[in-house]
Amino acid sequence: MRKLFIILLAGMACTAIAQHTRMARVPATPHPLQYVQPDGDTLTMRLHGDERRHYRTTLDGYEVIQDNKGCYKYAKKRKTGGVKLTCRQAHNQEKRTKCENKFLQRNGIKH
Repeated sequence: MRKLFIILLAGMACTAIAQHTRMARVPATPHPLQYVQPDGDTLTMRLHGDERRHYRTTLDGYEVIQDNKGCYKYAKKRKTGGVKLTCRQAHNQEKRTKCENKFLQRNGIKH
């Protein structure tokens, strides 16, 4: 009987810790952030989500991912699900070329 009580008490403690962890998640800042790309260009982004599930977008909603050199590039959907990095460097909307806009219409992930 005592072992059963200890097991129930441990289970309740684990449940309380798990619920606290879920409630303690901190949402991303709603304010736009500026990032200087390696080539000197400035990109303004928004953060979305919390510390468990998060992503970044341009101000007009296209998802971006940082490559291993520190450059933010547009994300593209994988055929198998998830997202992958493209070869196109992300720019603020007013600095995009016509070619870049066409690419985003076909391939970009807009949130």
